[in-house]
Amino acid sequence: MSQSPDLIKEHYKKEAEIHKDAPVSTMADVIIRDKELELIQNFFKLLVAPANVLEIGCGNGFTLEMLLREFPKNKYTGLDYTEELLDQAKARGLGCELHAGDSRALPFGEGQFDIVYTERCLINVLEDEGKLKSIDEIHRVLKPGGLYLMMEGFEDGMENNNRARQELGLETLSPAHHNTYFNKKTLYPHIEGKLERIEPETLSPVGHKIQWNFLSSHYFFARVLHPLITKGEQTRNTEMVKFFAHMPPMGNYSPLQAHIFRKL
Repeated sequence: MSQSPDLIKEHYKKEAEIHKDAPVSTMADVIIRDKELELIQNFFKLLVAPANVLEIGCGNGFTLEMLLREFPKNKYTGLDYTEELLDQAKARGLGCELHAGDSRALPFGEGQFDIVYTERCLINVLEDEGKLKSIDEIHRVLKPGGLYLMMEGFEDGMENNNRARQELGLETLSPAHHNTYFNKKTLYPHIEGKLERIEPETLSPVGHKIQWNFLSSHYFFARVLHPLITKGEQTRNTEMVKFFAHMPPMGNYSPLQAHIFRKL
C-alpha cells in the first residue's frame, strides 16, 4: 500500500504478533482508540435503513465485531492489506466477508456499498498519488448517495499542534515512519464533483455527537501540555492525560480527524 510495502507489512505483522485481537492493535493510545470507537458508533446510529458496509483496513476485526454486535441489521465486509492481521480477524468467527487487498485496487464491483469507512488506513499509503487513487476507488465502490466516513490523518492539524509546541520551546513532531498525512489543498480539488463533504446534522438532528475535530483537545493536552509540564518524552495513557480526556473538542490540533463525504 505504499512506496515501501515491505516496511508497512513488517510493521503491521509485528502489531498482529504483539497485540493479537486486542482493541489497541495499531493504536497504543487508549484514549484515541476509545474516542474513535465512540465516533464510529455515533455515525452508525445516524443510519435508518440497513446498509451494506465496507471497512477498508479492518485490521484484527475488533471494530467489525463491535458493529456486528451493536448494529446487526447491516451487512459488513472487511478488507486488510496485512495477512497476519486478517488472520486475527478471521479467528473471531465474525460471519462476514473478509478479504485481503489493496485500497488502491479494491476487489469489489462498482456501486456495491452504501457505507465505506477507513480508520487510520489510508495514511499507510505513503505517496500522494496512491492516496488519491484510494479515494477514487472508494468513490467507485460506493452507491450514488453512499457515505464515506474518513477517519484519517491531515497535515493541517499536525501543523497547528507543532506550532503550539514550538511556541513553548518543544521540538516538532512528525508522522510515524509508516504514515503520511492528507493535504486538504490536494484532496478537496481532487474530489470535486465526485464526493461532497457533509455535516452530520444533514443525516440526523443528533449528528452533533460527531465532530470532525473530535481528538483536537486530547492532542493538545497529550502532545503539548503534558510534555511541557513533565519536561520529558511523550508518554501515552498517563493519569494526567486521562483526567482531561472528557474535555469537549476545541480547535484544530489533531492530525486525526473525522469527515463524512457523500457520493454525488
